[in-house]
Amino acid sequence: MRIHKIIPLLTVVVFVLLHVFAYPGTRFSNDSYRYARSAYEFLGDPYRKAQDKALRAYCADTAAMLQRNRMLHQIEFRAPVRSYEFQDCLTEHADGLNPSNPRYEALFHARLAYPLVAAPFVRLLGAKAGLTAVALGFTALGGLLVLVLLRALRAPPPVAWLGQCLYYVTPIGLWGSRPMTEGPMIALMVAMLLGAVWLCQGRRVAGALLSVGAFALGFAVKYSSFALVGPCLVAASALALMFVPQARHKGTRCLLIVSLFESLVAFAMSRALRLPGLEDSLQDTFSLHWTYAEVADPWRRLARLDVNYWWQWLQGEALAPSLLFLLALGVWGAMSRSVPIALCLIAVGGTGLLTSVAHPVAMEGDRLYVQVWLIVVVGLPLLVERLRRSGGAPGAPPVRSDPLLKSKGRRRRTARLERLPPTSRLEGVDMRPDTHPG
Repeated sequence: MRIHKIIPLLTVVVFVLLHVFAYPGTRFSNDSYRYARSAYEFLGDPYRKAQDKALRAYCADTAAMLQRNRMLHQIEFRAPVRSYEFQDCLTEHADGLNPSNPRYEALFHARLAYPLVAAPFVRLLGAKAGLTAVALGFTALGGLLVLVLLRALRAPPPVAWLGQCLYYVTPIGLWGSRPMTEGPMIALMVAMLLGAVWLCQGRRVAGALLSVGAFALGFAVKYSSFALVGPCLVAASALALMFVPQARHKGTRCLLIVSLFESLVAFAMSRALRLPGLEDSLQDTFSLHWTYAEVADPWRRLARLDVNYWWQWLQGEALAPSLLFLLALGVWGAMSRSVPIALCLIAVGGTGLLTSVAHPVAMEGDRLYVQVWLIVVVGLPLLVERLRRSGGAPGAPPVRSDPLLKSKGRRRRTARLERLPPTSRLEGVDMRPDTHPG
């Protein structure tokens, strides 16, 4: 087996081992408790028994977290373990964790795929380990999909491997390994992005099947996030068709149709299944998960809170604008490679910003917009490759934007040229450098 095939697999092993080492420091959160309860229900436990099992996992993790915190306290680090904290937690939450409002519970009942896939692992490993194993597995898969995506964009193996590593070391790897839905969600978004790339390259059947399959599973994992991906890709493909001449071919039109189909299916399924919508989400935010009364003007409050949130977010970023700087580099790298692909990348990554706009919650901000890091993960390696080639040895081929989108006429012309003798191929061919980026 060639070395460039072994290194990505070794990278996955290293990534998993690092997270196994860090496992005691990960948190089994309130959300994790609800996914664990659903997993136990899928395993056949009645609701009350499933709730008790999930609660025991939550309280065990909470007691362990309190002990870890004490180990770092300059006075109490030598104190004995307080074994009663686990039982105190069980007693305090004997009826289950709050919030317990049915409308809040409905948000999690609509996310069936993650606890369903995790159920066998929960049976074997326990609640926290089982949920974490599935999230970690999807995150490892997401890194490999980034590798495949960059190779599809003709990045050399070392550059594609860089993208895989970035997927693991950015906040995507951090949040994707927690026992929550972020791991499967982001990996499936990468799969949809790969499907979009294949469609833009003319691989219509494979691209459409991958995109629709990833969308279907992602909608069952976290429908609210995947309801945004379709419309964003519709906008990206429409912009490519309008403003990029090389994109006006069947592949991009197929991407537009597939994305429109996914958007309509998401809307129809949300209505048919009566899934919680944006209005419910706003009430959840401003009633603090329905522990306070609902508000009469959620949209006005959202606008006001967004102004406060993003102004302070920009102030925080101004002190160390690493994310903004890396995003700018990522967009530059993607645009220099292919404008239509860059539009698709921005569309998928931008769903994170849209999520944060709809949920301007400061304490969860970096988790809510985590998929924006996909722009860095994919775009930065492309920029590295462009800069490497532009500084290459004399006689190296010129760096040029590759639209990856060629019409049938151009493909037929290329095929005819390839069949001609070498000396005949130059006849009628303009050999001047191409200075007009796609």
